[in-house]
Amino acid sequence: MPDHALELTELLANAAANKVLVKATFSSPRSPESLFLRVAVRPIDVRGGSMLQFTSQTATQEFHKNLSLDEAANELVRLATKDFKNSHFTTDSASFEARFSKKGKCFLSTKPIATTALTFPLEQPHNQLRNHLIPEGTPCPFLVETGIMSKTGIVLASHSRKFRQINRFLEFIHDIAESLPSDRTIRVIDFGCGKSYLTFATHYLLTTILKRDVEIIGLDRREDVVKTCSTIVERLGIQNLRFAVGDIAGYSSNANIDLVISLHACDTATDEAIAQAIRWQSKAILAVPCCQHELNSHLSASALAPLTSFGIAKERFASLATDSMRVALLNAVGYQTQLLEFIETEHTPKNLLIRGVRNQEYLAVDAKTRSSSDVGALRALLGIPPLTLERRLVELGILN
Repeated sequence: MPDHALELTELLANAAANKVLVKATFSSPRSPESLFLRVAVRPIDVRGGSMLQFTSQTATQEFHKNLSLDEAANELVRLATKDFKNSHFTTDSASFEARFSKKGKCFLSTKPIATTALTFPLEQPHNQLRNHLIPEGTPCPFLVETGIMSKTGIVLASHSRKFRQINRFLEFIHDIAESLPSDRTIRVIDFGCGKSYLTFATHYLLTTILKRDVEIIGLDRREDVVKTCSTIVERLGIQNLRFAVGDIAGYSSNANIDLVISLHACDTATDEAIAQAIRWQSKAILAVPCCQHELNSHLSASALAPLTSFGIAKERFASLATDSMRVALLNAVGYQTQLLEFIETEHTPKNLLIRGVRNQEYLAVDAKTRSSSDVGALRALLGIPPLTLERRLVELGILN
């Protein structure tokens, strides 16, 4: 079987030089000591000049740098052949996936695509305020129907913050879309969907923008909300999107779910959603926790005093500690996980998003064990019992 390393190098260099690269993603670091877990690349236009923007992600942060096409070509080759084992990139005519084996052999697959399926134009203006996946100025049916956008595509001033929030959320999904199945229908569930702005947005991203087959269920306990959302689906004639009344903990599915979304689920409902996703071996999880009381109720005022001696400090510490343990537990069961800022803190203090992508090769066995041990060590320090997510994973036989 031929080694495609040289072909991969030539493809990446030519894509950058000829301005046909639409996007690229590099994942699965070769070194366990690597600072960056993932790098995403996209074309931009800076003051009339073509460049490529590299977004490098650590476990908690993102770093951006813009390179000229010549510099970018060398960087692309280095990332693909030196730093990461997996590469996925799209040009104006094809999609490519490259994987390096443990012995260093390169496997390359190619899939032709139609030009109309491209997500981004070749060059994107970088001097605008922001390049949104759903741009302002072009009417988007679900945004018009939900009152965020006018029939002419203008975002209403009173909903500008919601519009930015929707686009920000879509970026989080767009970045990991390659991890979702490409050979069959993608199954998605949104736990506690509420008014479902983001449920509709997720459907729009995956179907209209990315041209993928998808089935989405929005689940909420309130019948009036479910009825309203179902009416919008019917009015717009949206396919493969439905809403149902139900609770996270009691929900069952005949088929595994590929993407689990849980936004602002109160207290331990977030843990129930994450546990369900892990049980299904979901490809990706996006969760924004809210109103976290469980750890707070176990902390004594003497634990790490004076940090836990004052109400507001205790509450914020408890939230951060809970989310950190959730991330460590996800790492322990094979998810490449990040704790990211969802929206600006000026809008809400509950702005952390947990994003996990299932990747059994991401962490070595000892690193997974260490992640689990870290949770136990933190609990011992705080003098608290296992919290909901850890207990659920033990009950499921996933953790010892």
